[in-house]
Amino acid sequence: MNLVERLLAVDKEEFDKIEKKEIASKQLSKLLGTDTKVTIQAVSGDLFAPLSASGLDEEGNVDYSRTFDTNAKIAAAGIVDPNLKDDVLLKHLGVATPADAAKKIFKGEINQIATEIAKLSGFNSEEKTEKEVKN
Repeated sequence: MNLVERLLAVDKEEFDKIEKKEIASKQLSKLLGTDTKVTIQAVSGDLFAPLSASGLDEEGNVDYSRTFDTNAKIAAAGIVDPNLKDDVLLKHLGVATPADAAKKIFKGEINQIATEIAKLSGFNSEEKTEKEVKN
């Protein structure tokens, strides 16, 4: 059976499933006084690409001064629980955007969360992927 035939045998709904994962949050645990996990989900390439590109300068090079903002946008797009888009939460935190809420709640942990969302979404480095395939 070739790959097309194998793909045709897969239930169509499988292609639309969004993978989710719970990860521990030290910052949220500290704020709430108990071990707490956040739920993240994969984000599509159509969303991930422009978010990642927001961290590049005009020549397409990484602008490290934008990294934290970029990671906050990725985290806000991928965090499911808590719902950073909740208007009441945004108002309570005194922020205008879900990315600002992510920064305020998770602080430096944003970078780790964004990395986990990228991995869950399939955006691993090619070098690592090649090594995993060889093993």
